[in-house]
Amino acid sequence: MMRMVCALGFALLLLNGPAVAQQGPCTEDRVKAGAAQPNPPMSSDFYFFSGALEKPVVGKQALDQAAAPISAARKNEKNAPNRPDRVVAAPSADMAYEYGTGQVSFDDAQTGKHYDFTAAYLRVWKVEGGSCKVAAIMYEPEGPK
Repeated sequence: MMRMVCALGFALLLLNGPAVAQQGPCTEDRVKAGAAQPNPPMSSDFYFFSGALEKPVVGKQALDQAAAPISAARKNEKNAPNRPDRVVAAPSADMAYEYGTGQVSFDDAQTGKHYDFTAAYLRVWKVEGGSCKVAAIMYEPEGPK
């Protein structure tokens, strides 16, 4: 009986194993390491949206173009590193997502008004070219506007 219980426990561990068993570019540990980078690598079809934009953009060039006037209208902008609350990787480690918060502060260049708020985010990672890259990210200020 004890052998059967041990064998069943081992089989369940294999089927529902911890993230340590993951192999591939987008493991939980690799996503956490990438999330800690100031500019993690982006996929070629990277999707971005935040409350500062009128509509979502696709691709780094489109993001740079959409962000340029926003950056010009802000002085003393600071973005604290994102703090993931949770990271979930697919068992195949070919995709993952994370969500959490980040701190944003800046001064409006025209009015001088200071803004400081916490933004909630959702970031999706996927394998591209053999490495784990950001496929999509969305930011939205927490709380009422």
